[in-house]
Amino acid sequence: MCNQDNPQKLKRQNMTRVLIVTAIILCATSCATKKIVHSDSGLKYMVLKKGKGEVAKVGNEVLIHEKMSYQNDSLLFSSYNLPSPIKFLVGGNQVIDGVDKGVRGMKRGEIRKLIVPPSLSKRMGNQTFPHPDSTLVYEVELIDILAKD
Repeated sequence: MCNQDNPQKLKRQNMTRVLIVTAIILCATSCATKKIVHSDSGLKYMVLKKGKGEVAKVGNEVLIHEKMSYQNDSLLFSSYNLPSPIKFLVGGNQVIDGVDKGVRGMKRGEIRKLIVPPSLSKRMGNQTFPHPDSTLVYEVELIDILAKD
């Protein structure tokens, strides 16, 4: 029996094609909006969710949540498990350079995926974990920019 003899089957096949094409278009447009930004320092980032309001800049105290992983998605740390977000002074040498530079320009509520090369992930002291030669991936959410006293 050919499809012309079975209009219901033909209708289902056409609807399936329409759904597949729609899914491809939606995926292509949502993926295209997530542009990777390359900085001169070697940091790469992508905005996953836009924020609102003023931008974080050097001299601001900020609250963030972060997830740190290797490039293979092996989770190394998540601040979401801590009792409160991480507080640090932007430009104050209180976090690794990759996170410090990656937060600059973010707005409240913004989420960025940072790809941090080893040159921007050096830690104080003789740290061996995560491996010092690893490129790390951070997902950073800017919770708040704190008012100055």
